[in-house]
Amino acid sequence: MRSTTGGERGAETSPREPGTERDALGPVRSTHAPLPLWRAVLPVAMSVVIIVFVNGFLFAKQGQIGTLFAVTIPVAAAAFFLFAWAPIRMRHLRITLHAHGVVVSTPHKSDTEDVILFDDVDEVWFILESMRSWLGTVALMDALRLVKHDESSHLVPLHVRGGFTIAKEILRACSHPLRADASRTVRDGGTLTFGNVALDRIGLRTTSWAITWSELRLVRYLPGRVALFRRQTVFPWRNIRLDQVPHPTIFAKLVTEYAPKVEVDDPLGTLRD
Repeated sequence: MRSTTGGERGAETSPREPGTERDALGPVRSTHAPLPLWRAVLPVAMSVVIIVFVNGFLFAKQGQIGTLFAVTIPVAAAAFFLFAWAPIRMRHLRITLHAHGVVVSTPHKSDTEDVILFDDVDEVWFILESMRSWLGTVALMDALRLVKHDESSHLVPLHVRGGFTIAKEILRACSHPLRADASRTVRDGGTLTFGNVALDRIGLRTTSWAITWSELRLVRYLPGRVALFRRQTVFPWRNIRLDQVPHPTIFAKLVTEYAPKVEVDDPLGTLRD
């Protein structure tokens, strides 16, 4: 998030000496282990079994049971290992939440510890996973990507016990303190840039489109995105994905302040903080 009047958040902060991050973390608040492997793998396994069962029934009716063993089962097995690999790979993951930062580590690999101080974070990005079904679409927060003042990027996976708590504390420490300044900057005539979206008290714009607040008929928060409606409220005129703007909670707060009408249709509350 950058401002035409206030510069970049943390730009005035001098680089921290290497090796001093751990000393500044403060006391441990909580430690988070991965979810039980069966909880991560079971939904994938159930989906694969259903696919095999349905295809087996259809092939049996058509007298093509051989196709089931030649095609469906190998493809289903490959899909299972593809989707199950991520939770299996992260089974040793540990995330330790401190008073002033977070540590992402893998205990059996001592060289994979990542220490992130909240004061060193310049941008917070959502990494979302959209899941579609006949019931609709939901957006699950898979991880947070933290960009430091030196522009290095650090991933904090959230598929652990208490993952929502980790996300909430990171947003509280890294995004929430910027809310008042962001509102003041826009109110005083400044422009804030969230990724490729510029926001000011006149409206929103990118390199390919622009709209004033008075032209908007409705803003609707949907799973993983902000839908902008211009002349009608059925089909969005534009969609802004929440994983394509830094500090999405601040972006949403500013849009809510200036949009003429706002609705929320997000059952899992992607922006809840």
